[in-house]
Amino acid sequence: STGVYAVVPVKDLRGTKSRLAPVLDPGARAGLTLYMMGRVVGGIREAGIEDVCVVSPDRIVLEEAKRRGATPLLQESRGLNPALEEGRRRAMGLGASKLLVLPADLPLLDAEDVLAVLGETGGEPSVVIAPDGARSGTNALLIQPPDVLPFAFGTGSFEAHLGAARRRGLDVRVCERSHLAFDLDTAG
Repeated sequence: STGVYAVVPVKDLRGTKSRLAPVLDPGARAGLTLYMMGRVVGGIREAGIEDVCVVSPDRIVLEEAKRRGATPLLQESRGLNPALEEGRRRAMGLGASKLLVLPADLPLLDAEDVLAVLGETGGEPSVVIAPDGARSGTNALLIQPPDVLPFAFGTGSFEAHLGAARRRGLDVRVCERSHLAFDLDTAG
C-alpha cells in the first residue's frame, strides 16, 4: 500500500494499563504493553505498509519498536493526541498520502484487519473509522490526506471523529470488525 504511513502511539510503560493494576504488577503490565505493540506493528507490516512509526516518551518502548522493524519517534509533547500530531508531522514531511492510526492495545489485531481498514478507503478526501466495542472510542483511523482531520482520541472519540469528518464534508466509512473492536482498556 504505497503512500500509507502508520502511527502507533504508546504511553510511558510506567503508566500503562493502570486499570489492570490490581491484577498485574508493573513489570507484567509493561511486558503486556510491549507484546501488544509488537503484534500491532507486525500486523501493519504484514499488511504491506512499509513505514510504521511508534511514538512514545518511553525509551524501552522505542528500543522494542526498532527491534520489530518500526521507526521509533521520541515523543516530546504530553498526551495521546499531541503524540499523534508528532507522528503526523513526520509522515507528512516524508510525503505520506494516507495516515493510519492504530493504538497499541489491540491484542487480536492481524494483517487482515489492517487490510480491511485500507480496503474501505473511498476517494479523496476520506476517513475510515473503526470503533471500539462500546462504540465510544476509536480503535483505528485512516485519513487521506493525512491532515484532513483533527485527532480527538479518548472517551467519546468515535462520535467526535465522525462528527468532525461529516462537518468537513469528507467521505466517511465505518469499519466494524471484532478484532478491531477489542482493546484491553474495555476488557476490564
